[in-house]
Amino acid sequence: MELLICVINKSELLDEVLAGLLEAGITGCTVIESQGMGKIISQDIPIFSGFTSLFAGARKSNYTIFSVIKDKGLTDEAIKVIQDIYGNFDGANTGILFTIPINRCEGLSQGLA
Repeated sequence: MELLICVINKSELLDEVLAGLLEAGITGCTVIESQGMGKIISQDIPIFSGFTSLFAGARKSNYTIFSVIKDKGLTDEAIKVIQDIYGNFDGANTGILFTIPINRCEGLSQGLA
């Protein structure tokens, strides 16, 4: 069992990514609107306002997707779906995708991924 975490900086692709995950068999995700450190530092902390140019690529907001996935094969499929829709995460300010092993999970419905 793994926790898939994906930060999507291209918010216009969120619906397509979620639809793709659903088609792949991922039936449960939590999506949170999130902000990166660059946005907060450059705009919300007055002492750092002079550093705005350092964070020029910082987006107003992005989305973080969390999904607990029971099957390793399904995790691989989910990552493939995200990369097919979103592209890779090699460039600056594109987002991040990673998984974390889960040793214990309470409250996950039996029918979910």
